[in-house]
Amino acid sequence: MRPLLLAAAAVASLALAPVAEAAITIKANGVTVASDPTNLNATFVGAVGGFNINVINSAGVNAFAGNGTLMENASVNIATAGTGTLTLELIQTDLSLPGATAEFSALFTGLITNAAVSRAFYIDTANTGAAATLLGATAVGNESFSTAVALSGLFSLTEVITITANGPGAALSADDQVRVPEPMSLALLGLGIVGLAAVRRRAD
Repeated sequence: MRPLLLAAAAVASLALAPVAEAAITIKANGVTVASDPTNLNATFVGAVGGFNINVINSAGVNAFAGNGTLMENASVNIATAGTGTLTLELIQTDLSLPGATAEFSALFTGLITNAAVSRAFYIDTANTGAAATLLGATAVGNESFSTAVALSGLFSLTEVITITANGPGAALSADDQVRVPEPMSLALLGLGIVGLAAVRRRAD
């Protein structure tokens, strides 16, 4: 019974472990336009070249109360009346997770009008904010992926969005996120082990 209780305690400690303490940065064509050192939300509204950025909101891990979501561009709405290319980088650094390997999954959702758009999530296990290792990418409106990555300490996540306008009316409206399995599932597993230990004790 004692080994079962110890296992339950270990699982519960993983569920309660902080997912991250991080900072958020938004870059447009290589220039930082917004940041948030508290890792909640960074937002930018304004013009970059010929593109009108109605809003970009990048939400970090601390905005999600440990539900497993690490990063979400909660709202991206961009339009232009001309042609040209805009590259956005949504970066979150100093992330951490318990365990040596994590399964990262993401969902791309968006509406693309008169433009060629690529969106990609990257992980950098050196925690520099670089687009180092591709987790998943899409050139269409909706896509999903799941990728296992070995971790050895702090890491960063970056979403790179590139929009090439074909002409007037080009636009992108998107909401993308990357997450790991919800920590609450670990807590439920821990409670299950505790319950099993109690049943065994009564049986004995």
